[in-house]
Amino acid sequence: MTIKRRMVITNVLMLVAPVVLCVIAGWLLNSIGFFIMESQGLPFPREAGGPPRAIAKVEEYPPVMYLFLFMQMVLVFGIFFASNMFFTRRLVGQIMAEHEKYENNRRELIAGISHDLRTPLTSIKAYLEGIETGLASTPEKQQKYFSTIKNKANDLEHIINQLFLFSKLDIGEYPMNMQKIDLGRTLAEMLGELADEYRRRGLVITQGQNVENIFVNADYLQLRNVIINILENSVKYKNTEEGALVVNCSVSGSTAEIILADDGPGVPPDALDKLFDVFYRTDPARNNEKKGSGLGLAIADKTIRRMGGTIHAELPGHGLSIIINLPIIQDKG
Repeated sequence: MTIKRRMVITNVLMLVAPVVLCVIAGWLLNSIGFFIMESQGLPFPREAGGPPRAIAKVEEYPPVMYLFLFMQMVLVFGIFFASNMFFTRRLVGQIMAEHEKYENNRRELIAGISHDLRTPLTSIKAYLEGIETGLASTPEKQQKYFSTIKNKANDLEHIINQLFLFSKLDIGEYPMNMQKIDLGRTLAEMLGELADEYRRRGLVITQGQNVENIFVNADYLQLRNVIINILENSVKYKNTEEGALVVNCSVSGSTAEIILADDGPGVPPDALDKLFDVFYRTDPARNNEKKGSGLGLAIADKTIRRMGGTIHAELPGHGLSIIINLPIIQDKG
């Protein structure tokens, strides 16, 4: 829940809760007071089976009524003050927690950018020095060095593009071409296009359960990128020569649910909530550049949320499952 929404809810509670509490407390105070006064021989007429009626002639017992009025005023101000202090403290605590989380994410973002940009830059510099000093003395070595430099430059371009996409999604300025799509057919087409490429890279993709005539609002290209980011993670982290990933799509309530489950090593249970954080890797040292930039799942999370859906990870017992939920369009016309 965003800070803005929490502030709205807190402000509503700060207005409504004291009024309700004051009404209840006032009724109880009057009932107790009338009961005590009647027990002292100061009868007040009652409705049949109901609470005491208001005093008909206030001037008959002015000291008592002034005492009641004073007690009610103290009660009202006390309730308003206590409730407002309670909700204000809660809101301040939530804001401070969000601020601390933001600062931690900012520090991790800066550290992640520094690391992931420095690694290919260091390699480019080293290979250029090798060419400059004559270490690459043969045409074959020179070609190998140039090829490595080109690959590292491509890695840099990929990281920058990913970072640019994430920042645009984060501030809500990335245009989404939302359209009504047949999810089952679209998913089958995407996996059909990608299956051969990932099989060559050691990941066998299997289409399991699928849906028919289920429509959602989504950006086709961005949904495809989300699927690719998940497949890339499965390829990078597989611990066997040939990994497997099964894709199932079904209806869950008012949403369409896509489950991409691989047979890789999975992640520690306490890492599930962090998988979609920017630049998070299960490798704390971040010393394996082949594992990617750590932006893929963060971008997937931002993209799916922009489409009105949700994405999360689960541990099915073996491997890792990424679950995507998208709202179904009820009207198929």
